[in-house]
Amino acid sequence: MGQKLLRDLFILLAAFGAIWSFFYFFPVFPDEEIFEISIENEEQLGELVVEELLGNEPDFAELNNPTLDSALKMICDRLLQQVELTDYDFHIKIVDNEMVNAVTLPGGHIFVFKGLIEFSEHPEEVAAVLAHEIGHVQKRHVVKKLVKELGLAIITGVITGGDPVLITEVSRSALSTFFDRKQESEADRYALKLLEKSNISPTAMAAFFRRLKQQNGINHESLEILSTHPHTNSRIKASLEYKTHEGFEAKKFEFDWDKVRDSLYASNEFESPDE
Repeated sequence: MGQKLLRDLFILLAAFGAIWSFFYFFPVFPDEEIFEISIENEEQLGELVVEELLGNEPDFAELNNPTLDSALKMICDRLLQQVELTDYDFHIKIVDNEMVNAVTLPGGHIFVFKGLIEFSEHPEEVAAVLAHEIGHVQKRHVVKKLVKELGLAIITGVITGGDPVLITEVSRSALSTFFDRKQESEADRYALKLLEKSNISPTAMAAFFRRLKQQNGINHESLEILSTHPHTNSRIKASLEYKTHEGFEAKKFEFDWDKVRDSLYASNEFESPDE
C-alpha cells in the first residue's frame, strides 16, 4: 500500500512538473498582457523614449538635412499611403549614426541611421528596410518585447510616472535586443506585401540584404535588420521568390538618389568619407 502511494505521488509530481515546464517555456497566452497597454499609452511611452535617446545618447543626434528629409518623406508617403487599418501616427527620423541600420521604437517611431542612407544604392532599398520596420510597428512587436523583457509593471510605471531611471532602462532595452524568429518573419512578410502595394519591387529587400551580408568588416550580427531570426539567406530567398500580382509594375522614385546621398557631405557639418 505504501509503495503504491509513493508511486502515485511520484507520477503526480512528474506530471505536474511536465505541465509546468510546458507552460513555462511555451506560454499559451504570451501576448495577453500586451492588451493592457493601449495605443495611446504606447505613444506616450514612445515620446519618452525618443526624448531620452535624442537628448542624452550621443549616437542618436537627429540629422537635419532638407534634401534628405524631402527624399525620405517621398519614400515614407509612398509606403504609408498603402498601410491599412493603422492606429499609429508614424514618426520617422534620421539620426547621425554611421551604422547601417534602422530601429523601431514604441508608438510608431522609427530611427533611420545615416549609415543606412550612405550604404543604400537605390531609394527602393531604404523603402524595403522601412517597410520591415513598419511591419514591426503594425504587429506591436516593440511593446510586446519590452513587456516580456521588463515586465508590465515597469512599462506602466514609466508611462504613468516618467521616472528618469526607468525611462533610460526602457530606452536601452528597446535598442539592445533582437526580435524573435516569429516577429522577424512577420515583419518580413508584411514588408514584402507593403512593397508590392506601393509599386516597389520586393527584390529590393534581397539586394540590400545580400550586399550588406557580403560587405567586408561589418558586424552584421549586431544589427536588427540582419539578425539571425530568421537566417539572412532565408530572407534573401523569400524576397527573390515573392510572387507579385499579375500586371505589377514597379515605379521609380522621381528624385536623384546620388544627389541625396551627396547632400550628406555638402556642408562642413558632415565629413566626407574620402577625407
